[in-house]
Amino acid sequence: MPGEPVRLLIASPEPTVRAGLRAMLATHGDRVVVVEDGAADVVLHDGDRGGDGDLDALMRRPGAAAWVPLRGGVERIVAMVEGAAQRPGSPAGFGLSDREEEVLALIVAGLSNREIAERAFISINSVKTYIRSAYRKIGVSSRSQAVAWGLRNGLDQSRDAVSP
Repeated sequence: MPGEPVRLLIASPEPTVRAGLRAMLATHGDRVVVVEDGAADVVLHDGDRGGDGDLDALMRRPGAAAWVPLRGGVERIVAMVEGAAQRPGSPAGFGLSDREEEVLALIVAGLSNREIAERAFISINSVKTYIRSAYRKIGVSSRSQAVAWGLRNGLDQSRDAVSP
């Protein structure tokens, strides 16, 4: 419902992280409310540490439409959470440029860096720059993590980005 805060589940195995984030996000209660149980619109997950349980299981919770990485300051987290809640199943809210999203979609489609450069009409060095920037924004550090993230966030459906 418009105007209501996004319900957020903080998935971290560390009680101090959960408590700290809850306290930081409390100042944005009109935009985000942290839930412990029940339906969550978005899951805040620390992909590097595994989070509190398996991400796939967390995403099967009632109402969970998207997840965002536990990265950046509170303003960035709130913006990512709101963006993810607005466009479930897509990379909204991560601050990806159109080109970064296109490059990620091509990675998900299985293209090599050279193939991406040829398909997108950019240099191989530009491809690498877009990849580094996108990885940082979505909170991954490897191609396989980027593919998993892309599949979870609907980039496998971006056929227009991968057609010749």
